[in-house]
Amino acid sequence: MSDPYSDLGAQDTALQERIAAAMEARCLEPAQVAIRKAYLSDLKLPSDARALELGSGTGHVTKDLLDLAGAKTAHGLEPSPVMVERAKKSFGNDTRLSFDIGDAKDTGFEDASFDLVLMHTLLCHVPGPEAVVQEAFRILKPGGVLAICDGDYDTATAQIADFDPLDQLIRFMINQNVTNLWIMRQVSGILAKTGFQLGARKGHGYVAEAEATYFLTVIDRGADRMIEERVLFPETAEALKAEARRRVAEKTFFGFMSYVSQIATKP
Repeated sequence: MSDPYSDLGAQDTALQERIAAAMEARCLEPAQVAIRKAYLSDLKLPSDARALELGSGTGHVTKDLLDLAGAKTAHGLEPSPVMVERAKKSFGNDTRLSFDIGDAKDTGFEDASFDLVLMHTLLCHVPGPEAVVQEAFRILKPGGVLAICDGDYDTATAQIADFDPLDQLIRFMINQNVTNLWIMRQVSGILAKTGFQLGARKGHGYVAEAEATYFLTVIDRGADRMIEERVLFPETAEALKAEARRRVAEKTFFGFMSYVSQIATKP
């Protein structure tokens, strides 16, 4: 199966809804908020800064462009109608925010339109990420900032011992839902070749907390995909989902993944 995020707007509504729910669970986790704060709060923007998030999902990270990065207005561009509808429902009353359906490779915005462009967990899903970086370069003002953060997905794990079956669900889900596991190991070269000046690069460890809400969505989706691919019988998949929840209840669950952020500036 190809990465459904790479053409999310073309997926059936039920899948878009399921992905949207998982994305909201991730966005709201305190550990994820801390990652975004760690790389957005140090940005230096003009007082009237106009910001854009490409791949804005359900809108929570777009709002961070106001609350954490200090932009005056922020716009979210997202291919999934389901995501855009959720974002408008959650944040439609904030006149500083707006959301539209659109393509990160061809935004339709004029040259030099924005002071800040954000790509948060976007590039890992994009075939040909160079085109998105080039589009960001085009629509940024001179001196404008590009902020990128994505998972270093080869580090994702739920393993607590050798041959842990839950870890196989994580790996299968990522294999089925991520186009490029190593994009953040490659992105600095793409940025430099496009003409950006490289700024701060940081690593951010993410450990599942409390109810492990987001990691459980990953495990569930991995198990369900294994059923669809006839790797597991449904009864086995349900037993593994129950195992994950029992670990959460007994405080033995472990979920970890590294994220990397990269800041760059258009000369």
